[in-house]
Amino acid sequence: MRRMAIVCMVVLSLGARAQVEQSVVRIVNQYNRFSWFTPWDSGSTGSGSGSGFVISKNRIMTNAHVVSDAAMLLVYFHNDPTPYPAHVAAIGHDCDLAILELNAPARTESVPALEFDALPALRSQVVTYGYPTGGRLLSSTAGVVSRIELQDYVHTGLDSHLTVQTDAAINPGNSGGPVIQNGKVVGVAFQGNQQLENMGFFIPVKVVEHFLTDLADGRYDGYPEFGAYTTSLDSPAARRHAGMVEGETGVRIENLLRGCGAEAVLRRGDIITSINGYAVANNGTVDWNGMRLDFNVVPDQLQKGDKLPLRIIRDGKRMEVEATLSPYNPLPAKANLYDRQPSYFVYAGLVFVPLNRETVKTYSNDWFTDAPQELIHEMYYRHLEERDFLDAPQVMIIRRLDHEVNVEEALYTYRLIDSINGKRTRTLAETIEAIEGNTADQHLIELQHGNRIMALDRKQADAAHLEILEKYAIPKDRNL
Repeated sequence: MRRMAIVCMVVLSLGARAQVEQSVVRIVNQYNRFSWFTPWDSGSTGSGSGSGFVISKNRIMTNAHVVSDAAMLLVYFHNDPTPYPAHVAAIGHDCDLAILELNAPARTESVPALEFDALPALRSQVVTYGYPTGGRLLSSTAGVVSRIELQDYVHTGLDSHLTVQTDAAINPGNSGGPVIQNGKVVGVAFQGNQQLENMGFFIPVKVVEHFLTDLADGRYDGYPEFGAYTTSLDSPAARRHAGMVEGETGVRIENLLRGCGAEAVLRRGDIITSINGYAVANNGTVDWNGMRLDFNVVPDQLQKGDKLPLRIIRDGKRMEVEATLSPYNPLPAKANLYDRQPSYFVYAGLVFVPLNRETVKTYSNDWFTDAPQELIHEMYYRHLEERDFLDAPQVMIIRRLDHEVNVEEALYTYRLIDSINGKRTRTLAETIEAIEGNTADQHLIELQHGNRIMALDRKQADAAHLEILEKYAIPKDRNL
């Protein structure tokens, strides 16, 4: 009887494995990536591959970074050499997840859809499935869950969500494949860490469910942002100064993001003692599902428009407030950008672009260190200092196309523009309006930080415009 039970378990295990293997696909992305330094160019082409898995009829889950900037997507099923064209049905760059649909949906009708399970326990075993780079055969690797915490998602370079660390190999090409426990999906493989050997990370089901719930209305809104920067209160003296009594714990608010839910109900100096019913420790953590995690894991489970109850201490008074969460769409864009043609305006050989992470990255490979610090400050720090940061200049000159009309202006690239012809210009549209609406003899471009002024002869610049476009093979002088 015992031998029969073991045989049955093996058969069930093999059956579950076969079902998973049928559901895991290889995705080939023929991509086209635009150049933010030459924004009018059609871009560079290339090919990359990743993995995915069927979650319902004609719905394949994968990573956003596997299918970003796609010109053509091909899906290959297990033991089937036929390429099936597909398209992106939904994508969430902030959580690095995407849904594909086949152009010929009938192919998925015979493919079993994988089911999702809960967050895996620490030290439990998982198996990753995928198609690592260097081969076309499905691979699986077992590993152990070693850590669960909030970590940065590399795809955008800005967002942080729950991640699970495992020693199961997650190599290039594995991205987008399922992480399986007991025959069900507990995560989506998505990134490794060059500083950690034999370690990989996957997106847990909590994040996947958030993505799918957001998509239920047919549109992806993105993760809402709580928007509070806090500091710990480990020092008893600091807690006494904040008006806290023995046994009270919490964190102090140092800054608030403009336009986020926290700003409407909180102030600098407030003490957060509880968030959605979770007591906040002095180091900014909460006891979440038996794990001690950063308190931001709590609002990270909520959707746009959800209410977030808070208990706070303000000027020694204890009160309860409620924040309404909303996505944060900062200007300038601080995250890596995908699936879009760059915006630009070319005039007199000067290439005007919006300030964002992509345009600043063109400065050098080590752009965060090498680029003019005024740009880094505007992008990442100004919003912590001034409430009017959204009204700050957001346009810079990224390069100069050589022509005698602009021969004196070589030193002014990668500088923010404060005004043009006396008009404050914050956007490309305002930049164009200030230039094309000018009737004076000169264009005067005032730069931020240093009050330097660039002067261009208007008639000479207008006369050289078409010549410059033709010389540098620029099909149109703008894209907004």
